[in-house]
Amino acid sequence: MKFRDFIEEHKYFFYFMSALTLFRFVFINFTILTPQEAYYWYYSLKPALSYFDHPPVAAYSIWFGTTLFGKSFFGVKFMAVIWSLLTNLLLYMTVVRYKDDRTFPEKKALALSAVILFNLTVFAHLYAMIIVPDTPLIFFWMLCIFLFQEYLNYEKKKYILLAGLSLGFGLMSKYTAIMIAPGIFIFLLLSKEHRKKLADPYIYMAFILAFIVFSGVIYWNASHDWASFRFQFGDRTSGLKSIRTKYIFQLIGSQLFMLTPLVFVLFSGMTGKLFKNWNDRKNLQFFFLSGFFIVVAFTFISLKSLVKMNWLLPGYLGFILTTIFVFNAREITKKLITKIGIAFSLLLIVLLHLIPLIPNLPLGEGNTWSGWSDSAQKIAKLQDQFGGQDSCFVFTNSYKASSLIKFYLPADNDQEIYAQNIYNQPALQFDIWGKPETLNGKSALYIFDDRREYKNDLKKVEPFFDSLELIEEFQYSFAGKHTRTISCYLGKNYNDHK
Repeated sequence: MKFRDFIEEHKYFFYFMSALTLFRFVFINFTILTPQEAYYWYYSLKPALSYFDHPPVAAYSIWFGTTLFGKSFFGVKFMAVIWSLLTNLLLYMTVVRYKDDRTFPEKKALALSAVILFNLTVFAHLYAMIIVPDTPLIFFWMLCIFLFQEYLNYEKKKYILLAGLSLGFGLMSKYTAIMIAPGIFIFLLLSKEHRKKLADPYIYMAFILAFIVFSGVIYWNASHDWASFRFQFGDRTSGLKSIRTKYIFQLIGSQLFMLTPLVFVLFSGMTGKLFKNWNDRKNLQFFFLSGFFIVVAFTFISLKSLVKMNWLLPGYLGFILTTIFVFNAREITKKLITKIGIAFSLLLIVLLHLIPLIPNLPLGEGNTWSGWSDSAQKIAKLQDQFGGQDSCFVFTNSYKASSLIKFYLPADNDQEIYAQNIYNQPALQFDIWGKPETLNGKSALYIFDDRREYKNDLKKVEPFFDSLELIEEFQYSFAGKHTRTISCYLGKNYNDHK
């Protein structure tokens, strides 16, 4: 089939995605840069096989975008829009190529329903306008689902090998990509039709391919005392507490926001209907199981520890696919409660896009971005007053603040910005980058803001300098309401051996 014919055949999907993608390309020029994006942008300036917090695909994505379009919001976020576009395409094609007795027009309508349901969630839009490890992870998770379905449908070995490569790149995005693997094996174990595939050596070759793709991350970890693996698996596991309800209620609240109540309720109803007729839903079991283990695992962990709202998200792709097959979309949309749910979902999505456009909006701890663009310019001028980069360096009490200052520095200012490693506190990737001995004897500007997330650490910083005094405070507010205070201290004669 010619490409033009393919577009014409699926024109409603392409109309929808073309309009949405065009809007996103315009929108990312005017939105905010999150601290995490600034941090991964800093990664991209120092290419490596992996990094302390995460594998490298998010950093590579930013490097690609900024290589094409320069240091700009558009350059940083460009690949977020692309990854999202490709995820939607895969979601659509997975439904179109699903094998059952529906006609092709019926499948196209169902596939468009799946894309619309996906885009009624907050997270579908959030990760189309910010680039973090979850952004490419969601794409590669969806690619694994699509390719494994192709393998089930046509039993061609190339599809399972390609699924293995996709898993490898998913792991190169974020370690939680491995959570799709139990779903694949349990599905094959439970399926009488497909159980024989467990003896297919190509499945195990696919996992070997995934390991080969991921081997660069393993090599980096081996070369850095397993820093990333210890941080993600050792340090987080050691932080588990006794069973308590606080964290699971926080998780439920965050998932209600990320999914919107409509999709959350649809998932709940889908699960009940699926288990009620489990044996009659054999073709849907893979979709459901592809997301089951990551959702259940993190829900269980939330009984003992904080689970971040983004950790479960890839699993919802399989749930979306299951939901649109389990429910009759036309019958559901006729219900008043569904119409109210759709309206509320759209309201949340609109708010998601409006909030970043309002400068210095006072959201308490939720506003992580305001003030840093302006303060970075002022910090650079202060630094010049105290001898410039040769005599005075800049550091903060968080990797987020350091990364934001680095991004917003004037274009001709390419200095390093340091973090807590300056006063011998853990500083994630900044520990790997280190601090040069040439800093000893210099003055420094110590920068921190008034968010509760990070303590100002003045008592920990003071011993490393002969003196430490407040020289400036940058205040940011909206309609007279305080948003952020960024404090700047001058430290004289730094000595990292004190």
